[in-house]
Amino acid sequence: MGLKFIIKLALKNLRFRFLRTVLTLSGIIISISAVVFLAAFTFGLQDIVTVAIGGGQNFSYLDAATGNSRVVKINNQTVEKISAVSGVKSVQESASFPAKAKVGLGSSDISFYATTSQYLEWQGARTIAGSLISSAEPGKIVVNESFLEILDVSAPESLGRKMKFEFILPKELTGEEQEKIVEDQEFEIAGVLKDESAPKVYANIEALEGAGLKNYSQIKVELESKEKVAAVRRAIENMGLETSYIGDTVAEVESVFGIFRLILVSFGFLALVVAVLGTFNTLTISLMERIKEVALFRVLGISQKDLRRIFLVEASIFGILGGILGILCGVLLGTIANAIVNHYAVTSGAETAKLFSYPIVFIILIFFISSIVSFLTGLYPAQKAAKVDTLDVLRYE
Repeated sequence: MGLKFIIKLALKNLRFRFLRTVLTLSGIIISISAVVFLAAFTFGLQDIVTVAIGGGQNFSYLDAATGNSRVVKINNQTVEKISAVSGVKSVQESASFPAKAKVGLGSSDISFYATTSQYLEWQGARTIAGSLISSAEPGKIVVNESFLEILDVSAPESLGRKMKFEFILPKELTGEEQEKIVEDQEFEIAGVLKDESAPKVYANIEALEGAGLKNYSQIKVELESKEKVAAVRRAIENMGLETSYIGDTVAEVESVFGIFRLILVSFGFLALVVAVLGTFNTLTISLMERIKEVALFRVLGISQKDLRRIFLVEASIFGILGGILGILCGVLLGTIANAIVNHYAVTSGAETAKLFSYPIVFIILIFFISSIVSFLTGLYPAQKAAKVDTLDVLRYE
């Protein structure tokens, strides 16, 4: 008996008991769609958090700082040593210290950063007005959105405005015995960053070196590739510095979401277990109802192998159709839910986001599980059908 004939016969049997087939198939579809929907939600959230933490090419960068050490310093010599490490593509430095922004007759406390435009770009800084700092214009600065509240002006209105600042350079940054206060340093606002945290100002590091800045708070290292992270970290830490890598945080996030995903998907698989029991019940009852048909097949010379294949094909059809339709329903539900959430986000002025993600490997795995589980469910009814005693059936049925 050819496989094509067996498939036609299996489909005919399922159509003959249409209502039972639909109910059994519905259970599988609902369970698979629940698994896909819940897992896709966790994948989507993980992608959003990962992008928010990592962002762009951040996995190619490594941060280094002195930590709590009062002995280790980051200066030009340190930068040169790190730049010479194998696997390092570029190094950019930054120094942060408290300052006062003078506005009218008063002043406001702010955080001041002496850095480079490249450093800001690596940090993912984006301007909502103007441009980033440039080494060609050391007298210009960029501020964040919160700083505008001090000036009480809009972002475009702040551009070109000149301000004076008072710096308090710690001795760790000057290399001297005590901190240094630098007064009346004038800068011109060249841009405004998209950042609503505490008031911050960013200036070219060259502009502060003349004021006595000799050491840096931290550096950011650009790597030739992500594979170089471990080796470069070891080399930098051997210099006494502390390193941090965004990949460590992302790995922790992925671990948390993995547990979260496992819990949610477990509920979906519980529904799948119930659906599988329904499939087993359907096939078993079908065997009991078709016992005469099975005996007749045996009389006509159909082998036990072909009888097993008939029931296994019926079970596999449940798994294949249920898997395909369940995956499609799960994707459809996720798409609808995502559209609804983004609609409310747009109306409220927030940014849209992709809350559901469907990794192709995960989709294939779900389809594979659905098909295999249904196939295994049909093993017992198939074996029972192959072992039907033809004489007993003809005698008593």
